[in-house]
Amino acid sequence: MPNCTLEVNEPPATSLRKARAVGVVTLLTVVVSACGYLREATLAACFGISAVMDAYFGAMFIPIILYTVLISGALSPVFIPILLEQDSKGDRAQLSETFSVLINTVVLLLTIIIGIGILTAHTWLRLLFAGYSAETIQLATRLTYIMLPAMLFLALAGVLTAVLNGFNRFALASFAPCLGSLAIVVATLFSRGNGAIYIVAFATAAGFVLQFLLLLPTTRSLGIQYRPSFNLRHAANRRLLRLGAPLCGYLMLANASVLLERNLASSLSAGAVATISYAMRLFAVPATFLVAPLAVVVYPQFARQALWGKLDHLKKHVSDMFRVVVFIFLPLSIWIVLNALPLTRILYEHGQFGLQDSLITARVFTLYSIGILPNAIGIIVLRCFYAIQDTVTPMLAEAIDLVFYFFIASLLSKHYGLVGLALARGMSFILVSGIFITVLHKKHGLMEIDRNFVIFALKTTLASSSVMAVSFACAHLLHQLVDGGSIFSRLIGISVSGFLSTALFLAIAWLLRIPETTRVVEALFAMRRERGAALERLTDVEPQFNS
Repeated sequence: MPNCTLEVNEPPATSLRKARAVGVVTLLTVVVSACGYLREATLAACFGISAVMDAYFGAMFIPIILYTVLISGALSPVFIPILLEQDSKGDRAQLSETFSVLINTVVLLLTIIIGIGILTAHTWLRLLFAGYSAETIQLATRLTYIMLPAMLFLALAGVLTAVLNGFNRFALASFAPCLGSLAIVVATLFSRGNGAIYIVAFATAAGFVLQFLLLLPTTRSLGIQYRPSFNLRHAANRRLLRLGAPLCGYLMLANASVLLERNLASSLSAGAVATISYAMRLFAVPATFLVAPLAVVVYPQFARQALWGKLDHLKKHVSDMFRVVVFIFLPLSIWIVLNALPLTRILYEHGQFGLQDSLITARVFTLYSIGILPNAIGIIVLRCFYAIQDTVTPMLAEAIDLVFYFFIASLLSKHYGLVGLALARGMSFILVSGIFITVLHKKHGLMEIDRNFVIFALKTTLASSSVMAVSFACAHLLHQLVDGGSIFSRLIGISVSGFLSTALFLAIAWLLRIPETTRVVEALFAMRRERGAALERLTDVEPQFNS
């Protein structure tokens, strides 16, 4: 364990580096999110809500699930503390050996999984998407043959991303996903005819490879040398199994509900899977733009505080992040729920994606959106569980949620179709987040929920009610702009609503003396001068640790 001293204030150079890191991640996350939206919008404009897109999203489902469960969810959070601990010993040769052993284990595991997935693609696609027609299943199978092998490169890119983030090299790792999105956009724009979707599939696979290749030079610059050595009994592999297995179980349970959702949707109508995929993309935008940069940067801080046993400061850090997320996302959730249709029309209504497609997608998006705040809270709180190496609680929470979702989704989809599925999904986010907060507060004592927090929550709720009033007023006064035929007029209308809602909410919050108001306002003004300093005000929690 490294020698650490507790400092009330960070040296200016250290604080500046940290601020710049947060700013870089924020800026690049915005760029990546914009590229992701551009990808989805281009696909929607070219293919609309159709059986072809059902097949594409079906073929992408398993690669994305594998990446989410094994790499981004289970292995990456475990990689960071393992490598940081090795790095603290100052032995680069040992660090290289640990890195190589872990990488080779991942490659072996994924090669087996991908091989089985390719051989059995037709079978598992029929089981997962029972409502697809025979033609759609055949198309999805062919697309799987193209995209699934490249999953190995996406997984390796995810591992390298975790390594770079652990060593505070955020920039390139944050940017890499842009390559995949841009490859799909270019392929979609220049492909025509019945074979267009195959060109998109090849571009998707090429994007996975490009992400991996982009990260290789920066990883090597860390002084970590890859070695082709296998040692399944290595201590790092045992630790990876001990910590990663519960995480993997948690994510398998979490994504089992996603699997069930897609399965139920495939039986409702052609294009239903595409609809919920488009709506989920919109749902994820707020967390991607606002919470993801915070989570990327604060997780190594959480991990170090837990590693050094400074749990009081970890509690302070987590609790402050919790309050900031509630302050930002409660009014934002209300505004999105009330403006789901104009947002959907602005972002998707082009080409083959018409008004009726917007209406059904917006209804699904609206009900998903009740889970925006719980999901944002969960993203931050989950990093605390990772930091204290409690990987069992997330797994148990998702097990409870899966049972809940199975009954609720089956019942609601039977009576209300896609709308019922969306409502069930929104409710599931609330349940999981509630379990996380309760356990972190009651069992681990790492969440401050006291009289001050209750007062803060009531004041924030009161201030958030102004968002509802402004949204209704703008919907009535600006309906000609919002419902107009041009994207530009809709954008003006929704921008006015967003600006007035934000201004009134912050004004009322300031009058109510909510402490987070000052932090957020200062961050907004700082964005004009230095983006890093802006989010620094949201993530900085004193005292800080210096090695």
